[in-house]
Amino acid sequence: MYKNVHRVLIMALAILALTAGFAAAQEDAWTPPPPSDGEKDWIRLSSGEWLWGTIDLMRDESLEFDSEEMDEVTIDWVDVVEIRSARAMTYVKLDGSMVTGTSTMKGKTILIETTGGVVEIPRSQIQSILEGEPTELNFWSAKVGVDLKTRTGNTNQKDFGARVFIKREAARSRIDVRYQGNFSKTNDEENVRNNRGNIEWKVFLSRKFFVSPVKLEFFSDKFQNIDERLTVGAGVGYYISRSSKADWFVELGGAYQETRWRSVEPGEDEKESNGSVPFRTTLETDITKKTELTAEYGVQVGLGHEANTIHHTFVMFEIDVWGDIDFDMSVTWDHVTRPKTNAEGITPLKDDVATYFGLSIDF
Repeated sequence: MYKNVHRVLIMALAILALTAGFAAAQEDAWTPPPPSDGEKDWIRLSSGEWLWGTIDLMRDESLEFDSEEMDEVTIDWVDVVEIRSARAMTYVKLDGSMVTGTSTMKGKTILIETTGGVVEIPRSQIQSILEGEPTELNFWSAKVGVDLKTRTGNTNQKDFGARVFIKREAARSRIDVRYQGNFSKTNDEENVRNNRGNIEWKVFLSRKFFVSPVKLEFFSDKFQNIDERLTVGAGVGYYISRSSKADWFVELGGAYQETRWRSVEPGEDEKESNGSVPFRTTLETDITKKTELTAEYGVQVGLGHEANTIHHTFVMFEIDVWGDIDFDMSVTWDHVTRPKTNAEGITPLKDDVATYFGLSIDF
């Protein structure tokens, strides 16, 4: 009888092992149904998970994916091991050429079905992925934010700030347009009014090395006695890191700067111009899945007799609140070595530090 029980146990264990192995094999072998016209996209992660939704964009080694359950998420491109898409997508290669069509990707190869046949591209040659046909609008993105604070009672105070970041990013070039303005009144007396605008065009000679043929900056600050300061220059730069984890670059160049003062002491010129050597370093990184950090430091070393040296630092934390809406916290620091005394004999301070809180939305 003992032998019979022993045999029954061995058979039961064998059946359980075979059943578990079969179930595991079935689980490993599961794949989503083939995509059909009008369906959404499937992507598989390195963890083995499949996600169903829509691919919005892949740029800077990050894939933006939108699903009904998780809303919009950003996934490291290296963690995406398989794609199945029946929707037309545009794949931009490192050499700037583009291929549009439905696609599948597995491992290191992407197969794109076009009107002229199937095109095979190594994934290592992909610069970005755009949704749909390669229209001009697909190359542009924007972020608009506002800061607003009011206080009533013993002190009546109104603070308002606005910032706009616009970017056009193609395979071999990038255009950045930025604006930030701030205004404040305390007890009906104005105490802050400044505007800063920047335009920069980068042309990439390799993935990390670039030149900036055009760099423009406009700045005005009533309480720094600056009516307008215009800087025109060019530069060269290098990305120390350019990945889904962090973008960090340094840039050096040359510029011409012209400053017009709001008022000056008797006998002083209202306008000043000189050459300068600008240096800048910028870091953009994800601290957590919902928190991004942008930190920038720039200095313009003036050339010539008694030329001004100008420092500018900008730090911003963006916290994902809901969808495309972020809560922002930013700090700016401006320092000039030679502030200009106005007609009333008042010399502005060398340092200005400001902290802002607000909301922004991505487009």
